[in-house]
Amino acid sequence: MDLTGEPLLALARSPSAGAPVVLARGRLLSAVLLVLAATCVSALGALRISGETFVDDLFLGATRHPLVTAMLQTIGTERTAVVIYLVQRSFDAVLVATAVTPIFVWLLGSSAVQASARLAGIRRPYLPLLVFFGYAAALTLIPANAATLALGTGPTVGSQVAQLIGLACLAWLGVIAYRGVRAYYAVDQSHATRILVVALVLFYLVPLMVIVGAAISIIVAAVMLGYF
Repeated sequence: MDLTGEPLLALARSPSAGAPVVLARGRLLSAVLLVLAATCVSALGALRISGETFVDDLFLGATRHPLVTAMLQTIGTERTAVVIYLVQRSFDAVLVATAVTPIFVWLLGSSAVQASARLAGIRRPYLPLLVFFGYAAALTLIPANAATLALGTGPTVGSQVAQLIGLACLAWLGVIAYRGVRAYYAVDQSHATRILVVALVLFYLVPLMVIVGAAISIIVAAVMLGYF
């Protein structure tokens, strides 16, 4: 059971006690299998979202989202039309990204933390951290995506419960990552927090801001060139 069961159960029972167990006894093959299992559940959840979400309903008619109304009043019809067009064209890509979220969390999370630690002057092998994030991603994302799969989406009580479960699992992932950083890099609380914050800002928030900035640039260029 050491290949999958015991380290995972130890991490589930207590992140502080389980993190050293996974780092010492976790296996890459187990991490890969766990991430694949999490990805399968995530893909099923994305399929349910695609079957229950109709993009046009978010923008048109009585079911229009309040955010769209606010955009119409704030930036006008033409700019809002560009935003709606971009969202409609990218919806399938968002679903694909949702389906493979566990892989993103596994690879990008571990590499971001490793890079952040190196920026802090700490050098350790990457493989144990990669294995650790595989266990952490599966442990937190499987229940989150299973909740979405079971309870669905939309304006229902079940979907609200699923969202709360997802937020709780996200916070749990943060706790596990924090404990893993402290255990693997042998750092105190402040250094572990700094490593995680730098990883989050430089390797997640900054790229996201670049993407948002690019989208805004497209909107501005489309309006200035008279496409809308």
